Amino acid sequence: MTRIRLLGPVQFVSAQGTASRPGAPGPQTVLAALALRAGSLVTVDELIDRLYHDDPPSSARRVVVNYVHRLRTHIDRVDTDGGARPSSLIGTTADGYVLRLPEEGVDALRFGLLTARARHRARDGDPSAAVACLEEALGMWRGPALAGLPGPGAEDQRRALTEQRASAMEHRLELLLECGHSAELVPDILRALETYPYRERLHGALMLALYRSGRGAEALLAFDHARRVLADELGIDAGPALRALHAAILAEDRALLAAPSAVDEEAPARADLVRAGDQDPPPPAQLPPMPCDFTGRHDQIAALVSALTGGGEHAAAVITGMGGVGKTALALRTAHAVAGSYPDGQLYANLRGPDGTPCDPAGILTSFLTALGIGHERFPASLVDRTALFRTLLSQRAVLVVLDNATSVAQVEPLLPGAARCAVLITARSLAAMPATLTVPLVGLGPDDAVELIGKVAGMRRLAEEPDAVAALAAACGHLPLALRAAGARLATRPAWTVAALLARVSDQARLLGELRVGELTVEAVFELSASQLAPRQARAFTALSVPHCAEFDVRGAAAVLDLPERETEAVLEALVDAVLLETHAPGLYHFHDLVGAYARAKAQAELTEGERREVVRRAADYLCAGVVAAVRASQPLAGPLTAEIHPRRSAGPEVGDAHEAMVWIRRVMPTVAAVVEQAAACGDPDAVALAVDIVTLVPCFEEIVPLGQLAQAATALVPAALAHCGGDIAGTAHYAAGVILKTHSSPASLHRSRAHLLKVLETFEDAPAPGDGYRPFLLVLFTLAMLAELELQFGNFAAARGFAERSVALAAVSGDRELVARRRTVLFRIEAEDPDRRMALDLIGSRCRELTGVFTRSEDEKWLIRVLMTEADSLLRGGSHAAAARLYRRVLERARDSGHARNEAECLFRLSEALLATGDTGGAVGAARDALAGARPTGEPLLMARGHEALGRALRAVREESAADDHLAQAEELYRGLRRPAETGADALAGPRPGVVRPHPDGTRSPR
Repeated sequence: MTRIRLLGPVQFVSAQGTASRPGAPGPQTVLAALALRAGSLVTVDELIDRLYHDDPPSSARRVVVNYVHRLRTHIDRVDTDGGARPSSLIGTTADGYVLRLPEEGVDALRFGLLTARARHRARDGDPSAAVACLEEALGMWRGPALAGLPGPGAEDQRRALTEQRASAMEHRLELLLECGHSAELVPDILRALETYPYRERLHGALMLALYRSGRGAEALLAFDHARRVLADELGIDAGPALRALHAAILAEDRALLAAPSAVDEEAPARADLVRAGDQDPPPPAQLPPMPCDFTGRHDQIAALVSALTGGGEHAAAVITGMGGVGKTALALRTAHAVAGSYPDGQLYANLRGPDGTPCDPAGILTSFLTALGIGHERFPASLVDRTALFRTLLSQRAVLVVLDNATSVAQVEPLLPGAARCAVLITARSLAAMPATLTVPLVGLGPDDAVELIGKVAGMRRLAEEPDAVAALAAACGHLPLALRAAGARLATRPAWTVAALLARVSDQARLLGELRVGELTVEAVFELSASQLAPRQARAFTALSVPHCAEFDVRGAAAVLDLPERETEAVLEALVDAVLLETHAPGLYHFHDLVGAYARAKAQAELTEGERREVVRRAADYLCAGVVAAVRASQPLAGPLTAEIHPRRSAGPEVGDAHEAMVWIRRVMPTVAAVVEQAAACGDPDAVALAVDIVTLVPCFEEIVPLGQLAQAATALVPAALAHCGGDIAGTAHYAAGVILKTHSSPASLHRSRAHLLKVLETFEDAPAPGDGYRPFLLVLFTLAMLAELELQFGNFAAARGFAERSVALAAVSGDRELVARRRTVLFRIEAEDPDRRMALDLIGSRCRELTGVFTRSEDEKWLIRVLMTEADSLLRGGSHAAAARLYRRVLERARDSGHARNEAECLFRLSEALLATGDTGGAVGAARDALAGARPTGEPLLMARGHEALGRALRAVREESAADDHLAQAEELYRGLRRPAETGADALAGPRPGVVRPHPDGTRSPR
């Protein structure tokens, strides 16, 4: 088979036996690092550490990728018929690479296996077999390990491998002495001492060999020489073992003349433990069959196999994870893989009964003792004595014990073998206190493996016929193997069903768990087993926390929802994590697995009253509202007026920190905000609805840093809820929030609906309230006028846009707030800059923008400073001052990046591309346009993406990349076409131009106006 040689110069050996050096030292170092951990992940950072001493260059990651590419190319060229293509031999994972070779395929690892086997043979009392193993191992060396490889990683490994070689050499010589070889060993020991002059075990072996050969005087001289070497070279005295041997030789101790037996004389004979006349039973082989549809888990299998066969004593591996995640399947797959390393048999027990109750370890020991040949009449009565007998039977054996579905360390401990050569493999939902060589916390399969598992169960044709539906079905199953098998089994037994039909059924939360059934085993029953073990307070928290559908929550948020002190709440949450009913990927942050959340919500529907469920949603909305208010106050110039009349709150809310930290918090909680607002709209509680309206009214303050489109469904649902359960002011505010959020969608339907909602705001509050009538209505109308102005600008209705903008400027002036007026004037100047029939000269627009720049600079209003600078740059671009416009766009871009305003960054980039193209800097234009498109995609806004595609298409055409240019321009036109389509309902139709009306450029391309 394909092999890697490291015990000498690094070589790749093809399946045909051709040996070759795989490139320069750099690729060889990477190959050596992967080979020394064959079957396990080696991260890119670890490979960088192997290549560089302490200060890797910025290009280090690219260097690693390049070296791996060279290795794959070399292997592909050399190993033409080996069956291991580069893509499979060196596998790529999320953060590194895996060399997919068995340990036998790497000489350094095989060396370790052989030396471990030698130790086992020696303990079994067979020193001759042990010597044979060691001689085979030592015979693989072809010079210094990793010969010629520079770097700290190679030096560390070379040192470790050299130490292993020296130990193996010592062990071989000592075993040969045990076998009675003495005189003939002296030359070998002397040669070894030339290489390793400071190893006391070699000096002791020489003294013993000489003494047993009748050369006692020379043995004493050998001790004197050893002592001088150690003193002169290292400044140390001989160790106690060497001094004791010297004393025994001086005393002419005849016990030294007999080779010690490798067999432990005090170890009980197994024959004494079985009934008289019985023959030894065959080794137990109790492993159940491995699942034939087992999929994925390559890294976990490699790690488990290494832990159980790596030569360590008392090996113990634990697999943990939620019910249905595939722990048993992985354990059986691993156990079958390592069974050959345990020639004395494999014992297996399921530690849960058919009804889910924990099994008594005494009963498990009964079956184990029977399998090991003990008659029932010989069974001790007590658990302690049975454990002692079990361990005695295994004391001289190499047996693998697999304990499936363990419930506690107390249940497992009596079943653990005591012998060093035995190993144990345990699965459990949680077994935190169990000492183990390796613990593997298991999660769901990756997307590709999940799809493959459905195909294996349902039939691979399903993957070819409905690939998108299968991927969506796998996601709906939470990538949980049990759920995937259940879905696949339903499809397999219903060939007339399409995958899309089953997907529609599982997409209904009310029937999701009922659809996931395999015979009598259901996903719901697996979760119920864990939930049934919860204490009352934990059970209530489990159901209550699921009600708001939070994507993620912290301890303080959970405490607010549960109305408990934070310390008690954290204890409850950690108990739910231990029960594998909650997941945590970072300290203090928790979430439900999708299917566990569905199960918990079903329990909440059945066990909590409607009032209790409403109270939970109200508390969650209250907590989030407090957090959003705090984030606004930490980061927004208008924070005081914006939050002055918010709905009363009971919760202190989260600690959001300073302005930067507040923005990070907002980004993280947006999925949770959407979920809680939707639940508030659905629950019908007036207070919860009012709180949710406050939340979605304030979140648009962060439109530059978070895509608001993810709130569209929630904000829309709030409007009828507010109309049904709250007063007119709250309903009008809900219209405003829906209008602002739908405006960012940029689709024709959402733009029309946005306009309709914003007009409802003017209808509710009238179009000119004074600040004295309440600052909230005043601001809502003021902002609504500005939003309508921007909408009409998107529609191409410049006159209407100007009208709304002028009204907003006039209304802002009533407040006497100079900064408020400056913001509204910025909107007006932007419209003027865009309007081909503008009333104001472009140079005057630029001058007025510079005045506003001073206002926003003094007030440290970064958001509006970026907007007014962009508007000034637009005026320069439209006026033909392309180089000046490009310089100003670059300034804006730097500010947008520093402040995290991702949306402004994307918008600025495609305008910069246009300016650079006009200056003749085609390369810069291409780069800016590529970055613009990359930044537009996460926003989900079709208009931004259309402009990004168009900018890149025009830039690529300028550098004569016609094919790519045509592709991007076609994508832009498709997006513009979607924006030009009329609204879905005639009731929302607008007079005048359609959204996204486009006008031709002089060069024949089209862009939105």
